[in-house]
Formats: sequence, structure tokens, C-alpha cells
Amino acid sequence: MPAILTITARLARDPELSTTGSGTSLCKLTLPVDTGYGDNKTTTWWKVVLFGKRAETAAQYLTKGRWVTVTGEPMVETYDKRDGSKGFSPKVKASDWAFVGPREDSQGAAPSTPHIPTRRVVDYSDADVPF
Repeated sequence: MPAILTITARLARDPELSTTGSGTSLCKLTLPVDTGYGDNKTTTWWKVVLFGKRAETAAQYLTKGRWVTVTGEPMVETYDKRDGSKGFSPKVKASDWAFVGPREDSQGAAPSTPHIPTRRVVDYSDADVPF
């Protein structure tokens, strides 16, 4: 069973809709995910790919700056850099996506930062488990 990844972020640019050689709709999204803070802050740029009806719907309704959650299979794309070395780019073959937060206002402005529920990671040992 493949690993499943869920990312919630603002779209870095408008979706790009195209069609594969077999006629399937394909939509590309770019989502930046920040980790760390201060001098240790880094941004990972995730390429997200949607197919079929989900791709068409995403291209129709999503725009740069909108908060979105995508769920799918993480992958790593390799490419050759100009200096001849190998580069790596994280990618998600998305199985689903959803809007996050309220709808845009009547002037088309994207909503402010939504409340995103967080999960707390608890570190415990076997001695802490009561059974």
C-alpha cells in the first residue's frame, strides 16, 4: 500500500490545465510548505498533479493565493541540473483536493489564513501504556 500525504497550503500560482496524449485532463498545482523558523526556515515546493474530472474542477475553481488541501501519493522526481548533477523535486500524485476556509468575498479576494486543525505529537514509552 502506498504512503499517503496530505498538504494544506496557499497556491503559489494559478493551476495549469492540459491534456495527456490519451485525452485525460491533467492539472498541475504548486504548493509551498515552510518548515523551521528564523534562520532555519526552509521552503519545500511541492508539485501536485491531478487527473480527470478532479483536474478540470480544480482548474476551474482554484486560483493563486487560495488555501487548498491535497491528499495523494508522494513521489520524488529526478532531473539533470545545468551543472550535470542530479536534482530532486517532491511531487504528489493527488487523489483528492478540497478548499480550506471560507469562500472568496464578492470582490474575488482570497480569504485570510484559515483555522487549520493541528495534531499534537506525543512522545511516550511502552511503560506509559496502561495495557
